[in-house]
Amino acid sequence: MGKYDVIVIGGGPAGYPCAIRCSQYGKKVLLIEELALGGVCLNRGCIPTKALYSISEEISNSKYNSIEKKVNYDWNKILNEVLNDVVLRLRTGINMLLKSYKVDLIKGKAIFKDLRTVEVNGNFYTTEYIVIATGSSCYIPECFKNDKRIIISDHLWELQKLPESIAIIGGGFIGCEFASILNKFGVKVKIYEMMDSLLPGKDKEITELLKKSFEKRGIEVNLNIKLESCEMIEAEKIFVSVGRIPNILKLEGLEYDKKGIKTDERLKTNIEKIYAVGDVNGKYQLAYVATKEGEIAAENICGKDEIIDYDSIPEVIFTDPEIGVCGLTEQTAKEKGIEIEIGKFPYSALGRAYADKKTEGFFKVIADKKTEKIIGMHIIGKGATELISFGTLAIKLGIKIKEIEKILYCHPTFAEGIMEAINDLNKKSIHLPPKK
Repeated sequence: MGKYDVIVIGGGPAGYPCAIRCSQYGKKVLLIEELALGGVCLNRGCIPTKALYSISEEISNSKYNSIEKKVNYDWNKILNEVLNDVVLRLRTGINMLLKSYKVDLIKGKAIFKDLRTVEVNGNFYTTEYIVIATGSSCYIPECFKNDKRIIISDHLWELQKLPESIAIIGGGFIGCEFASILNKFGVKVKIYEMMDSLLPGKDKEITELLKKSFEKRGIEVNLNIKLESCEMIEAEKIFVSVGRIPNILKLEGLEYDKKGIKTDERLKTNIEKIYAVGDVNGKYQLAYVATKEGEIAAENICGKDEIIDYDSIPEVIFTDPEIGVCGLTEQTAKEKGIEIEIGKFPYSALGRAYADKKTEGFFKVIADKKTEKIIGMHIIGKGATELISFGTLAIKLGIKIKEIEKILYCHPTFAEGIMEAINDLNKKSIHLPPKK
């Protein structure tokens, strides 16, 4: 029987950073992973999907009419390159990091024997603290399960060839990302979303522009449609992207609901010295939030007193055009009764956008009229997924309009669009005509 200070169950973006942080504070740590280090994010989600996104950009037509581009690709070679040169290399890197921090790693399924003992592969391990970081799985509604055409994001990496047509059920960020990627690979794509817009909950102007952009590229968008079966769908494959469910380990007395294991602001469960981080606690299904939760749980285990702050969490969506959002939308600010100022600036007025032939999109900044603080930033266009971190910093630190106006921005860059949108809050943008 092995004895540890901390046992972390799950080696995804929540679990392995938690294990490393505990080790940095001198704890003896065991990390248990059933499948592969890095979890869904590294092996079947964020990383390989963004590699495909990058490849889809490369195989697209040249943005300059003066360049004729001929592209040939081999789908199986692409998958092999993504899964080996990208995913495997990163997974190997995590393994080396764990070894360098002397974190013990066991591959297998963890089973609780009591509140301080875990069984893996017939062996028993005791500990003072346990962190549950078992992630989540794709949810497939019962009405779709019997159709042999159904695939989820995990299955994409097993396809021997791309389908000629695909129906995507769910217009959230995963559905939209795959719609954008597969469209560039020449797949005929249709999206079915039960709400009245793509990316429900995001800024209406952004979702409307995304819909128009998709339709211009040949992606069919069907809104306000709740499918009860696959009978009406004629596509070769049906991609289900309607949410994820937590992978909850059975433990007597542990409080949880359909969203996940219940935790407080320190990531503690209702059972003393047991924590739950990442998708399994149902707070935010975002890898970077999972990592922060894992780090904060580790800090608290190691005698610190840290709380998780879920305010101002940025979100990025790797579609074409890219999207980055943070803070309140115009709609939610008004619902909260906040008097706001809105600054906007189009990509079509940016020098860098013309140089890159990426003039589709806009910057939108929302400020509290009373406090003059930035409370929301929403970007759709080239570089949005990188630029939004600037907005996160401004919102988190409560920076006022006058203070942020003093910042210099390099030229020519896409970041100048943020500067112009902020100047537009007070109708001072140099590169916009005067408001009537």
